[in-house]
Amino acid sequence: MAESSAVSNNESGAVDFDLVYRGETAAQGLSFERVPWDIGRPQPLLVEFEKRGSITGEVLDAGCGPGDTAIYLAGLGYQVTGLDIAATAIDQASRRAAEQGVSMVFEVADATVLDGYDGRFDTVVSSQLIHCLNPEQRRAHVAALTRVLKPGGRLIQFSANFADGVETFGLYSISEDELRTTFTAPDWSIVGLRAGRMEGTRPPEPLLNQFAQYNFHPEFTDDGLMLMPVLALEAQRL
Repeated sequence: MAESSAVSNNESGAVDFDLVYRGETAAQGLSFERVPWDIGRPQPLLVEFEKRGSITGEVLDAGCGPGDTAIYLAGLGYQVTGLDIAATAIDQASRRAAEQGVSMVFEVADATVLDGYDGRFDTVVSSQLIHCLNPEQRRAHVAALTRVLKPGGRLIQFSANFADGVETFGLYSISEDELRTTFTAPDWSIVGLRAGRMEGTRPPEPLLNQFAQYNFHPEFTDDGLMLMPVLALEAQRL
């Protein structure tokens, strides 16, 4: 299991995600009544990948947040472990699982380390995590993913597809070129990489204003959910 020394730092040096999940001011004067990625259910994009058979075996939800993806997969019969750097998120996820009668494991762990899980998982799902990591942290995170996935295992990863140069509130632009360069032989083979969209609750106006400074103007659904452009990656561990 993850060692306590591995969880002392946040994934993003700019944001304390425990404060974010508690609704307190975390960075740049911003606070959230509800984190934008908490829509109370799994992302439709994730459901699509599951229905087409891309998720198999024992599953790790890396950066699980309040647990909706992990709980959904566990409810389908997968053996799932949900990990997050924020203890507050893990508490929320554990409560949601108990309320829904779903038995699974949630633990606090640093996604750039993942000690104690080597060679354990057949699938890793990662939704909106890697774009919260700076370049050095991303390299450590990918190395950790390489260790925890079994050979032949799959990574399903969704990362924000902002315009080049967007770096605000701990979000980093990650290009298609970077993903293709990162997930390559001898450790990885890309099965698929395409544009998609994820749903999110409406963020506070100061964050929308910051997005606008980078000429990013998100669309919204009829229900008021923000549509975030993402790159959907499916990669196989060689």
